Amino acid sequence: MARRLTTNSQIDAFIQKVTADALHHAQGVAGIIGPFEQAVRACLNLAIDTVKVMERNGVLGRTCWIVIGGNRWAFSYSHQSRAIELRLGSTQGPVRFRFDNSTTPASLAEQVACL
Repeated sequence: MARRLTTNSQIDAFIQKVTADALHHAQGVAGIIGPFEQAVRACLNLAIDTVKVMERNGVLGRTCWIVIGGNRWAFSYSHQSRAIELRLGSTQGPVRFRFDNSTTPASLAEQVACL
């Protein structure tokens, strides 16, 4: 199941959880989560766009789906690539971009602009 996040405070809490989890399990992406979230949020209009996160038995996971401008995107950590993957449509969709702590601000901005 997925839970829709409808307020900035809900998104803030989710980002705090994901960042804390990354600091423990995936340090190679912990530093990029904040800049990525800020770039996406600058494009996000919660009155129109949607943000959903994985939920199992009332516990939020780390996978996130957003719909911006009618396009659905999935973000999740890949253990294989050790990066956060941006996929078109779903977690099984084609990978459009991988990012981690070494991703440059310019590259990150370029990818978010394509959402």
